Amino acid sequence: MNELNTRRLLGTPAGPGDFADIRRLHGDPRVMATLSADGKTFSEDQSRAFLERAADHWRLHGFGLWIFHEHAAGGDFVGYGGIKHAVVECRDEVELAYAIRSDHWGKRLATEISIAALKLGFDVLRLDRIVAFTLPHNRASRGVMENCGFTYNRDIVHADLPHVLYILEARAFAATRENF
Repeated sequence: MNELNTRRLLGTPAGPGDFADIRRLHGDPRVMATLSADGKTFSEDQSRAFLERAADHWRLHGFGLWIFHEHAAGGDFVGYGGIKHAVVECRDEVELAYAIRSDHWGKRLATEISIAALKLGFDVLRLDRIVAFTLPHNRASRGVMENCGFTYNRDIVHADLPHVLYILEARAFAATRENF
Protein backbone atom coordinates (compact mmCIF):
# COMPACT_ATOMS: atom_id res chain seq x y z
CA MET A 1 0.00 0.00 0.00
CA ASN A 2 2.20 2.78 -1.27
CA GLU A 3 -0.57 5.26 -2.02
CA LEU A 4 -4.08 6.08 -0.90
CA ASN A 5 -5.91 8.32 -3.35
CA THR A 6 -9.06 10.33 -2.85
CA ARG A 7 -10.81 12.59 -5.31
CA ARG A 8 -8.60 15.56 -4.38
CA LEU A 9 -5.70 14.07 -2.44
CA LEU A 10 -2.78 11.68 -2.66
CA GLY A 11 -1.66 9.91 0.50
CA THR A 12 1.66 8.21 1.11
CA PRO A 13 2.68 6.27 4.24
CA ALA A 14 3.91 8.59 7.00
CA GLY A 15 7.56 8.37 7.93
CA PRO A 16 10.66 10.37 8.89
CA GLY A 17 10.87 11.95 5.42
CA ASP A 18 7.69 13.91 6.18
CA PHE A 19 9.28 15.97 8.94
CA ALA A 20 8.91 19.40 7.29
CA ASP A 21 5.22 18.83 6.59
CA ILE A 22 4.46 17.49 10.05
CA ARG A 23 6.30 20.42 11.63
CA ARG A 24 3.91 22.79 9.82
CA LEU A 25 0.99 20.94 11.37
CA HIS A 26 2.53 20.43 14.81
CA GLY A 27 3.61 24.09 14.94
CA ASP A 28 0.08 25.41 14.37
CA PRO A 29 -1.51 26.40 17.72
CA ARG A 30 -5.05 26.08 16.30
CA VAL A 31 -4.44 22.48 15.22
CA MET A 32 -2.56 21.45 18.33
CA ALA A 33 -5.28 22.83 20.62
CA THR A 34 -7.22 19.72 19.57
CA LEU A 35 -4.36 17.21 19.25
CA SER A 36 -1.87 17.58 22.09
CA ALA A 37 -2.61 16.62 25.67
CA ASP A 38 -1.67 20.08 26.94
CA GLY A 39 -3.02 21.98 23.92
CA LYS A 40 0.45 23.28 23.06
CA THR A 41 2.45 22.93 19.87
CA PHE A 42 4.91 20.04 19.62
CA SER A 43 8.66 20.42 19.77
CA GLU A 44 10.83 19.16 16.92
CA ASP A 45 11.66 16.09 19.03
CA GLN A 46 7.97 15.35 19.57
CA SER A 47 7.34 15.61 15.82
CA ARG A 48 10.25 13.26 15.08
CA ALA A 49 8.93 10.78 17.66
CA PHE A 50 5.44 10.99 16.11
CA LEU A 51 6.86 10.12 12.68
CA GLU A 52 9.02 7.32 14.09
CA ARG A 53 5.94 5.78 15.75
CA ALA A 54 4.04 6.14 12.48
CA ALA A 55 6.80 4.38 10.52
CA ASP A 56 7.06 1.64 13.17
CA HIS A 57 3.29 1.08 12.95
CA TRP A 58 3.56 0.61 9.18
CA ARG A 59 6.39 -1.92 9.63
CA LEU A 60 4.48 -3.87 12.29
CA HIS A 61 0.98 -3.83 10.80
CA GLY A 62 1.21 -2.98 7.10
CA PHE A 63 -1.14 -0.01 7.50
CA GLY A 64 -1.18 3.26 9.40
CA LEU A 65 -1.20 7.00 8.90
CA TRP A 66 -0.87 8.60 5.47
CA ILE A 67 0.52 12.03 4.66
CA PHE A 68 -1.84 13.80 2.25
CA HIS A 69 -1.04 16.33 -0.46
CA GLU A 70 -3.34 17.88 -3.04
CA HIS A 71 -3.37 16.28 -6.50
CA ALA A 72 -3.38 19.76 -8.04
CA ALA A 73 -0.22 21.49 -9.20
CA GLY A 74 2.23 22.00 -6.37
CA GLY A 75 0.78 19.19 -4.26
CA ASP A 76 0.21 21.33 -1.16
CA PHE A 77 0.43 19.37 2.11
CA VAL A 78 -2.98 19.33 3.81
CA GLY A 79 -2.59 16.91 6.73
CA TYR A 80 -2.55 13.29 7.74
CA GLY A 81 -5.07 10.56 8.32
CA GLY A 82 -5.56 6.84 8.44
CA ILE A 83 -6.15 3.99 10.81
CA LYS A 84 -3.83 2.73 13.50
CA HIS A 85 -3.78 0.64 16.63
CA ALA A 86 -4.50 2.50 19.85
CA VAL A 87 -5.16 1.48 23.42
CA VAL A 88 -8.57 2.70 24.55
CA GLU A 89 -9.55 1.88 28.12
CA CYS A 90 -6.95 -0.92 28.27
CA ARG A 91 -8.27 -2.50 25.05
CA ASP A 92 -6.44 -2.69 21.71
CA GLU A 93 -8.57 -0.94 19.10
CA VAL A 94 -8.07 0.31 15.57
CA GLU A 95 -8.56 4.04 15.60
CA LEU A 96 -9.43 6.45 12.81
CA ALA A 97 -7.09 9.42 13.14
CA TYR A 98 -6.79 12.64 11.14
CA ALA A 99 -5.44 16.16 11.37
CA ILE A 100 -5.78 18.92 8.80
CA ARG A 101 -3.81 22.17 8.55
CA SER A 102 -5.99 25.00 9.85
CA ASP A 103 -5.80 26.92 6.57
CA HIS A 104 -7.51 23.91 4.93
CA TRP A 105 -10.33 23.58 7.49
CA GLY A 106 -13.88 23.73 6.19
CA LYS A 107 -13.13 21.98 2.88
CA ARG A 108 -14.35 18.52 4.04
CA LEU A 109 -10.83 17.12 3.58
CA ALA A 110 -10.90 15.28 6.92
CA THR A 111 -14.08 13.52 5.84
CA GLU A 112 -12.59 12.67 2.44
CA ILE A 113 -9.46 11.21 4.08
CA SER A 114 -11.53 9.36 6.67
CA ILE A 115 -13.81 7.69 4.12
CA ALA A 116 -10.76 6.44 2.19
CA ALA A 117 -9.20 5.09 5.39
CA LEU A 118 -12.46 3.42 6.46
CA LYS A 119 -12.86 1.73 3.06
CA LEU A 120 -9.33 0.38 3.43
CA GLY A 121 -10.03 -0.82 6.97
CA PHE A 122 -13.33 -2.51 6.23
CA ASP A 123 -12.93 -3.61 2.58
CA VAL A 124 -9.27 -4.57 2.43
CA LEU A 125 -8.26 -5.34 6.02
CA ARG A 126 -11.69 -6.78 6.90
CA LEU A 127 -11.85 -5.13 10.31
CA ASP A 128 -15.00 -5.64 12.36
CA ARG A 129 -15.02 -2.16 13.85
CA ILE A 130 -13.06 1.07 14.02
CA VAL A 131 -13.18 3.61 16.82
CA ALA A 132 -12.59 7.35 16.88
CA PHE A 133 -12.32 9.76 19.78
CA THR A 134 -11.81 13.44 20.41
CA LEU A 135 -12.12 16.08 23.08
CA PRO A 136 -15.80 16.72 23.89
CA HIS A 137 -15.71 20.34 22.70
CA ASN A 138 -14.16 19.51 19.29
CA ARG A 139 -17.39 19.87 17.30
CA ALA A 140 -15.62 19.79 13.93
CA SER A 141 -14.01 16.42 14.63
CA ARG A 142 -17.25 15.03 16.00
CA GLY A 143 -18.94 16.19 12.80
CA VAL A 144 -16.39 14.30 10.69
CA MET A 145 -17.02 11.15 12.71
CA GLU A 146 -20.78 11.46 12.39
CA ASN A 147 -20.56 12.24 8.65
CA CYS A 148 -18.61 9.00 8.23
CA GLY A 149 -21.28 6.95 10.01
CA PHE A 150 -19.77 6.70 13.50
CA THR A 151 -22.12 6.79 16.45
CA TYR A 152 -21.38 8.21 19.87
CA ASN A 153 -20.72 5.41 22.36
CA ARG A 154 -19.71 7.03 25.65
CA ASP A 155 -17.48 9.51 27.44
CA ILE A 156 -14.00 8.19 28.24
CA VAL A 157 -10.71 9.40 29.66
CA HIS A 158 -7.79 9.22 27.22
CA ALA A 159 -4.33 10.72 27.81
CA ASP A 160 -5.67 11.89 31.19
CA LEU A 161 -8.28 14.08 29.47
CA PRO A 162 -12.02 13.69 28.90
CA HIS A 163 -12.85 12.42 25.42
CA VAL A 164 -15.90 11.18 23.56
CA LEU A 165 -15.70 7.72 22.00
CA TYR A 166 -17.39 6.94 18.70
CA ILE A 167 -17.68 3.48 17.12
CA LEU A 168 -18.34 2.31 13.57
CA GLU A 169 -19.10 -1.35 12.94
CA ALA A 170 -18.32 -2.90 9.54
CA ARG A 171 -21.96 -3.80 8.92
CA ALA A 172 -23.09 -0.23 9.63
CA PHE A 173 -20.46 1.14 7.25
CA ALA A 174 -21.56 -1.33 4.57
CA ALA A 175 -25.19 -0.23 5.00
CA THR A 176 -24.30 3.44 4.42
CA ARG A 177 -21.80 3.00 1.59
CA GLU A 178 -24.14 4.54 -0.98
CA ASN A 179 -23.69 7.83 0.89
CA PHE A 180 -20.02 7.81 -0.07
